[in-house]
Formats: sequence, C-alpha cells, structure tokens
Amino acid sequence: ASGATRRAVLVGTVPSRQFSRGARGARGHGWLKKYRAGRGGRHLQGRWHAHDMEKLSAINDDVFALNTSKALQGRPTSAYLDLSLDGSDPRRVTIELATAALPVTCENFSKLCASGRVLDSEKALKDPDAHWGYESTVVHKIEKGVGVCFGDVVGQGGDGGRCHPSLWAPGTNHPYAPPYTFADEAYVMSHVGPGIVSMMKSGVDENDSRFIITTENTPQLDGRFIAFGIVSDGMDVVEEISENVFTKRGKPTVEIKVASCGVVEA
Repeated sequence: ASGATRRAVLVGTVPSRQFSRGARGARGHGWLKKYRAGRGGRHLQGRWHAHDMEKLSAINDDVFALNTSKALQGRPTSAYLDLSLDGSDPRRVTIELATAALPVTCENFSKLCASGRVLDSEKALKDPDAHWGYESTVVHKIEKGVGVCFGDVVGQGGDGGRCHPSLWAPGTNHPYAPPYTFADEAYVMSHVGPGIVSMMKSGVDENDSRFIITTENTPQLDGRFIAFGIVSDGMDVVEEISENVFTKRGKPTVEIKVASCGVVEA
C-alpha cells in the first residue's frame, strides 16, 4: 500500500478518547466559566465551590447565638492568650468560643488555656498526674495568606500535640488514633474571613491541642479542620505577627510565646 493509503488507515483508527473535551478533572464541570463569572473558588480536580461569605457569616453568627442558652451551666464561652513577641510585653487576644454547638472541642481548648504549662519532655506524658496546657507554648508556623499556628504542647515544633487528659482514655477514639486525641465533633462553622479559630489535626478524628487563627478568608479549610471560635478582641496582634514576622519555610525567626492564658469569667 502507498504511504497515503497507510496514513488514511491510521487516521481512521485513532481512539475516540483523544477527541475528549477539556483537561483531566475539568471535563464536564465548567469550572473555568464559573470561576471567571465569580461563582466559583479554588479549582480542585474539577470541583469548585461558591463561597457566599454573607450567608456563611450569618450561619456562624447563629452558632455563637446559641451561647445564650441556659443549658451551658456556667461553662466558659471566652478564653484569652497573652502573646509576647521576642520578649516584648504581652498583648492579649480574646477568643469567643462556640461552646453550645461544640462543647467537647471548646472544653478541650478552654481547659488547655486554664491550667497547665507546656511539657518539658515526652517523659512527662507517662505521668498520670501530669497536666499540660498552652502556657509557654510558641507559634510554630506562620502560613502567609492562611493563618498563625499554635498549640504544640509537647515538642513545640508543630509535629504533635496532646488534648487535655480529661478528654481522653484508651478506647475513647478510633482504634488507630494516636493517644490524647479526640474525634471530630461537627463542621458547623465556616472559615469566613480573618479571626476564625480552628483545630488542626493530622488525620480524620485526630484532634489534639494544635490550632490555627486565620488571617484571610480560607474556604479550603472547610470540611478539613473543625472551626470552633472567633477572635473577638486583639486581631491586630495576630495580623501584626502574620505580616511583620520574618519566616524561613513557615517557621518564625523570632520566638512568639504564649506568656499566659486562661478563660474569661462570665
């Protein structure tokens, strides 16, 4: 057969899948059209999400409004962190907690604020009478455009944390969960705008002591981390840390310490 005939045969055998429209992950979703129209956010393998900040903010407000319920029985609805930047005088950040909607998560946070200091070593974890908390912990990471990360009560490097010992006992979490972790409670709040306080975790149902205070609108954290509070006063302190502290691969080059912390009495 001639060269022209062979080319004609080959063209006729081209698999139909080569004529599919769109790139992998985008086909059939129209994410780019929606994104350009302002109806979508981050593109994740063809998925898109419309982030209606006004509607989600209203839902967050409704969650905090539940704190007026008499069923709280004196449980704290606010906590504070006094942050010292490179040895300077501490400045206070006050956090309102969604105690009524997320009692377990907020109890863990408030107890870690109210009592205990950072552990000096892993050996202290083996002491049944040991108590640990956020006092003397440091900011271990600053994610530009996302938030400031706190709460490693063990190594201070952000690689691990421990929930309050009163919330954990063997068998209280799933069989493969690390010690001193607790299950995800509920995704009732959204990471809308700056100032949202959210638990950080290594995996599903593995909440410990680590948390993040957002500095931007961060919809990528919805459904991943449990948001449980919002900064009610002192957000300028968090923003100053995020904007002015130099970092190396996210690690701050100066010490940002929780000089003291506690709960706000009603």
